[in-house]
Amino acid sequence: MSEFFGSWLQFGAWYHFVLGIGVMVQEKGIRGVFLGIAAFSGGTLIIYAYRLYAGFEFDLPLLNHGYVPILYLIPGSMQYSIEHFLSTEPVSMGQLKRLYPTFIMIVLLILLQIFYPQSLQQSMKQSFTGLPYSIPEYLAQLGCLYYVTILLSMIYQYRNILYHNPNEEAKLGVRVLGMILKGNIIFASLIFISSVFRLHSGLYFTASLATLMAVLAYVGTKIKNELFKDILPGLRQSYRTSRILNLNLEKLQQDLDHLLKQEFVYREETINLSNLSERLGIKDYQLSEYTNAYLGMNFNRLVNEYRIAEVCKLIEENPKVNLLSLAYKVGFNSKANFNVAFKSLKKMSPSEYAKSIAKGQ
Repeated sequence: MSEFFGSWLQFGAWYHFVLGIGVMVQEKGIRGVFLGIAAFSGGTLIIYAYRLYAGFEFDLPLLNHGYVPILYLIPGSMQYSIEHFLSTEPVSMGQLKRLYPTFIMIVLLILLQIFYPQSLQQSMKQSFTGLPYSIPEYLAQLGCLYYVTILLSMIYQYRNILYHNPNEEAKLGVRVLGMILKGNIIFASLIFISSVFRLHSGLYFTASLATLMAVLAYVGTKIKNELFKDILPGLRQSYRTSRILNLNLEKLQQDLDHLLKQEFVYREETINLSNLSERLGIKDYQLSEYTNAYLGMNFNRLVNEYRIAEVCKLIEENPKVNLLSLAYKVGFNSKANFNVAFKSLKKMSPSEYAKSIAKGQ
């Protein structure tokens, strides 16, 4: 069993390297380069897991800690690659700043090798025997947290196409993208836990699982080639048609809440998609997409929910109140519109609701 485990780790490393070369050959240009980098990085991490398993070290201490910058490299390269796949336009080279943390770690390790070499003397094997945490270990743990944070931010950024995607043709691609991001979050979390608690078996398990998932993914694409071939166009269509991915959605929700709950803009008879979006500083089509994709309702439904909620509150305070006056107070311009909206939300007419409240009191 021990020999099989070691062989599997070796296979995993070589598999990722070959996969990286294949991707770079198949995908021309910068996109292929970054996909290849992501694959090579995964293979490198598995190599370091195998080193720990086999118990051998490099003569140059600096090389024994080469896994540290790799942990910072994978999320940046993945982010750049995914954006390249989703976007129909070239991704700005300025986005290469996502690789800066990797360069910083490389420079830092070189400086430690030159000016503070003793900080790199503790090997991975020695660390797992119970010695105090070394500087590279702290940097690696920070790298895992960075890894998880970047991928969580990507899930947040793409949540419109991940969880509220209206494009039925892209559903499979959405699930695959979600699995890739969440799978990598699990891997980074397992590496972090294994490092913090010095669980060398946890590192072996993570490396083996990463290899297994990569193999299954490849086999799956070959078996279901017809099923998977439309993933990319569908995802790109969802990405391209979404016009709110680059907005600060948290701030947008806060501003919308303020206008509805503090300024009571829904009471304005003339409130519409255009003038509300103007107050929010966005385009009307962006507000429309936001309410539909994130709030699960169109603009009219959103406004009517606030109007009817206030009407119900006022009826509960005084069941004998003039219902038509309430309708005009909260922004309805006619009795007919008020009745239709109220019945749509409450499944009864305003008068029936008032009678039920009075009867209850």
